[in-house]
Amino acid sequence: MSHPCTPSRRRRLLPILLTVCALPGCYSGRGAGGQNGGPDAGSGDGGSDDAGGGDSGGIGGCASDGASISPLRRLSERQYRNTLRDVFAPAGIDVETEVADELTRIPPDDGELSFRIVDARVSEMHARAWYRLASALSQTVTSDPAKLAAVAGDCATVAAPTAACIDAFLDDFGLRAFRRPLDATERAHYQDIAAGAPDGVEAMRSIIFSLLLAPPFLYHVEVAGEGDDANFELDGYALASRLSFHFWQSTPDAELLAAAADGSILTDEGYAAQLDRVFEDSRTQITVERFYDEWLQLGWMTQFPDTPAFATFAEGTTIGDPDADHIAAAQAEIHALVRHYTFANDGTLADVLLTDRVFTTSPHLAALYGSEVWDGTSDPPAMPAGQRAGIVTRVGFLLTGDQESHPMHRGASIRRRLMCEELPTPDPAQLPPGALDQPPVTEDQTTRQRYEAKTADAVCAGCHSTINPPGFVLEQYDAIGRFRTEELVIDSLSGEVLATLPIDSSATPRLDGSDTVVSTATDLSQQIVDSGKLEGCFAKQYFRATFGRNEDESDACVIGQIETTLVDGGSVRDALREIAAAPLFRSRRVM
Repeated sequence: MSHPCTPSRRRRLLPILLTVCALPGCYSGRGAGGQNGGPDAGSGDGGSDDAGGGDSGGIGGCASDGASISPLRRLSERQYRNTLRDVFAPAGIDVETEVADELTRIPPDDGELSFRIVDARVSEMHARAWYRLASALSQTVTSDPAKLAAVAGDCATVAAPTAACIDAFLDDFGLRAFRRPLDATERAHYQDIAAGAPDGVEAMRSIIFSLLLAPPFLYHVEVAGEGDDANFELDGYALASRLSFHFWQSTPDAELLAAAADGSILTDEGYAAQLDRVFEDSRTQITVERFYDEWLQLGWMTQFPDTPAFATFAEGTTIGDPDADHIAAAQAEIHALVRHYTFANDGTLADVLLTDRVFTTSPHLAALYGSEVWDGTSDPPAMPAGQRAGIVTRVGFLLTGDQESHPMHRGASIRRRLMCEELPTPDPAQLPPGALDQPPVTEDQTTRQRYEAKTADAVCAGCHSTINPPGFVLEQYDAIGRFRTEELVIDSLSGEVLATLPIDSSATPRLDGSDTVVSTATDLSQQIVDSGKLEGCFAKQYFRATFGRNEDESDACVIGQIETTLVDGGSVRDALREIAAAPLFRSRRVM
């Protein structure tokens, strides 16, 4: 019996791998790399393996002929993992357990400069990882008769499965894998594979292996529907896939596929019912949480540094205790805040940016805040008066990775990620000597004073006059997000305390265009809300995270309607549903 990974079979499957890698170049529109498809497109990572996965021509009143071209995209790393999980789950196969080692070989999507989903590259490493996973999963299923029966039925365990048995398998597993019924040509292809196999086990192994390497499994393929060569209405199966990947980052479930099969998803009433159901599913909450993670670059830190300076800095906290959970709790708190104002309540962006409620259930994190611990169900308690307002004052946003507060990084993050302002990258050759070095710690200067002196040079001041002020206001918080009025100056090598100096957090951020002096982070958060830029930036970031590319001028209408919803006082919930609820989510432009 030959194995799918034997050299002879590898030679026969080489064309499949070449097709997988070459496919994006065969599709009209933007593909991997290029202006809008590569990892450098856009700003804001922020982000979740990926939030969102469909591509849409426009929303609301946006004309379809003004819609941007939809690219062919591979499944993102997160979508691929989730889809493998959900395709095998009905048979009781736990993919994450059965092929755990092979899953680690999937190349991670690059989210350093943008959302992870924007990284549409297809490399040899992807092809190898997909090949190995297809081989491992097909082997896992067919090497155990009970598992094979669970996946393909008892008829598949006999020496020579009948054509009817193969058809039944394609109607079930094949439908989940391709997210649509297989056509006659595809069915004939898999029947031929079965007929050429030496026995039933090899037949099923080869079919499963081939299905998991097929382009309809690995890519978002939307080519069926009613219309012309340029614009058409998606058919039921493509619409079900778009909806599920948009909100769940995974393949459609049985109910979505059933709605596609009976056509109900193509009716206004049927589609609205599916949209409501999909949005209320817990998987949508996870996708939204990942959007915030990548937008605001949360969760990048996995452990605190083990240095003398940080040990001195963290004295008096439970950091380092085996049961302490500060980092995980900080990210979980922002997730809870987002859920509260998106799903439990119809909150606005202002609520997300200005709330003084406590959303941590961790006593360790609450101790950093000096607050009560939230029980997770009742009304959240309040933070200490005047100390916190919204996301930018939470530990998850404020963590720096060491004992330094890094005001320039904090200020740049606000400008770039919450305001969507373009910050030029300086040319090192044009900077003064040592300009990129961190200013040394001295016993007579606060962090703010050191960075003010560092960036006072005329070459630096142009950019830093906008970057520094928001970061200086956030000097109210130390490197682990504790509120403070004094700074503990610590020698970065020895960990010796050199001085305790008063904090000056007053600055003129001009986020709202005014010359108002701001001295508290709560006032800074209010300036962000009043700036008139937050809603538009949210709309852009959500577009990028949803469609997997940077926006261009043809997307102005799509983004503008999301922004208008928020500016007019609409909830975050309304904004997240806006694209999928509009008629043009159901259509596609390909050229």
